[in-house]
Amino acid sequence: MQRHEGEISTDGSAPRCAIWGTLNVTPDSFSDGGRFQDPTHAMAHARRMADEGADVIDVGGASSRPRGKLYGAGASEVTLADEIGRVVPVVAALGDALSLPISVDTCRAEVARAALDAGASIINDVSMGASEALVALAAERQVDYVLMHTRGQGEVESPNTRYADVALEVRDELLTVVDRAVALGLPRERIVLDPGIGFAKTAAQSLELLGRLDVLVATGHRVLVGPSRKGFIAETASRPDGSRPSPSEREFGTAAAVTAAVLQGAAAVRVHDVAAMRQALLVAQGIFSASGRSARGGVHVD
Repeated sequence: MQRHEGEISTDGSAPRCAIWGTLNVTPDSFSDGGRFQDPTHAMAHARRMADEGADVIDVGGASSRPRGKLYGAGASEVTLADEIGRVVPVVAALGDALSLPISVDTCRAEVARAALDAGASIINDVSMGASEALVALAAERQVDYVLMHTRGQGEVESPNTRYADVALEVRDELLTVVDRAVALGLPRERIVLDPGIGFAKTAAQSLELLGRLDVLVATGHRVLVGPSRKGFIAETASRPDGSRPSPSEREFGTAAAVTAAVLQGAAAVRVHDVAAMRQALLVAQGIFSASGRSARGGVHVD
């Protein structure tokens, strides 16, 4: 990775939360499925996100939406060849066109290896280290590795959602995998933690995690949060008639979640609407900077 999130300055000195722009090159993403599957459309969208202030472009070729009441049957299985075929040409083209770091969002070592060979420099693993081969690849290549918390296949149902203390259990389960990754040769400083908002968590649990993100920040690892357009927003902020806003109508709820993440000390947020979320996070950090306080320390509001 060319630069670490949390080490990017807005005024030459103050660190700010980095923005990861989501680029789904799939036909069935819960939010924008099919819109950017065409490489030409994918490139245009990536350029637009870069122009809007994205610090990293995160490319995914297989939807990870979990089975359950929010997303129905969940994501369809994607063959290895199809996932590589979707991801690698886009990663290669982005590497030629942009100076930004490229992340590959995958659970498969074969896809990650091909993407790294094509120019990616970060692995974003939403399976919480389910593939030892993928973790070992991160160690072999010495690249930044995002470890997202989940249980099962991310289904938002019991037993996955049984937590006595969701923040502490998410932390402890992530750190167990961190230890395994370190044993395989991946330096701790290369590991970024993601609480897995919306994966194996109810809306209430996702909200609690956002409010207690400092539990993860206190581990010393950089923390990336991906709340963008997710179902917990629709459940929390239904319309006056009780219906739920569609993914494209959850921008304001996403901005609230991004603000909470920033104030709790997140080093990066993964979003769809880069320009709007950049504005939200810069204002949030600006308020605390102007008051002589730092949003990076994890601010609590009682």
